[in-house]
Amino acid sequence: MRSLTAKPAEILQVTDQIYRITLSQPFYAPNQVYLIRDETTMLIDSGYVESIGSLALALKQLGLSMREVDVILYTHPHIDHITAGLLWGTYARRTQKWGHHTMARDIPDYPDFIDVWQADTSRILTLAFRDKQARQTRIRKANDRWARFVRRFAEAQDVPGVGRDTDVSSATQKVTKQGDRAVKLDRLLKEGDEFSTGKLRFRILETPGHNTWHITPLEVSQGFAFTGDLLIGNIPAIYDKLDGNLELFQQSLLKLLEERKQMPAMRFLPAHGDEILQPERAIKIVLKTIGILENGLLKKLVEGRKDLVDLMESAFGAHIEGGNHFITALELLEALLRKLMREGRVGSQLYPDGYEEFYLKH
Repeated sequence: MRSLTAKPAEILQVTDQIYRITLSQPFYAPNQVYLIRDETTMLIDSGYVESIGSLALALKQLGLSMREVDVILYTHPHIDHITAGLLWGTYARRTQKWGHHTMARDIPDYPDFIDVWQADTSRILTLAFRDKQARQTRIRKANDRWARFVRRFAEAQDVPGVGRDTDVSSATQKVTKQGDRAVKLDRLLKEGDEFSTGKLRFRILETPGHNTWHITPLEVSQGFAFTGDLLIGNIPAIYDKLDGNLELFQQSLLKLLEERKQMPAMRFLPAHGDEILQPERAIKIVLKTIGILENGLLKKLVEGRKDLVDLMESAFGAHIEGGNHFITALELLEALLRKLMREGRVGSQLYPDGYEEFYLKH
């Protein structure tokens, strides 16, 4: 049995009804969870499972308990956005969960969903490294990381200061909880759906690409786009063999750009990083960067066959191999290469051991 330490969260009041709660996590950038404090109290995303104590304490600072949250709206089901919500129901049963209309159907068991991700990490490391020893060392480290997550989510956990269906401010004892294995949704959201929380009115955009089930809630009375991981100031991870697609990602960015044209004062609030102050420019830079990376890959392949590690070092530099973004960089480059393969510009040779080389098609 473990205790989840509640680290302080940063709270920023955006408007009278909108608060940004920044939660640290053991991955790359901290998460932004947005609190809508209206006639209906709503969270946009819930953060990582280990952040639930920090989120509960942030709500307490704002005079709220977990059970006073009416709705959690998920932008998409990646672990740093949904897993605190999967644990939420054991503390506050009345809170509804809303998300993409096929998400619950497609992900009936979340730990099984994570197993698929773990297997894909092994797959891409096998694909990338010719050296079998280097490959196995990295796979072992990655598997250890995934195993730690599964234990954090599925095993009994002590969350300080939170009791079952109790006010956080009065719950000082530790309580044992387990996460819900299933993604259960009370409302299935699709393109064009509208709802009100009181003073604020929302419309849903389906914005796949980073993730199959990604949605972007637009607040249309005051003008806010809660962009999740669709627009975060740089290119997010795209997992082509799992739930991502680079072409759809580009289309979703253009869709968001059209919404901005219809509402020029719309503010963009991402799930990672600060408010995007120049969204048109940010979108155009991301799209341009994708083009630059594609051209760089094609130029490198003129030299001859290359594997994913060769191409990654050419695109990002050798230093990234030792950093936290190594796997996501490999996944992004693979997504770029698969797009070029679908366009008939690049081919590949897959070897019996899973290693793959890419070449330019003439």
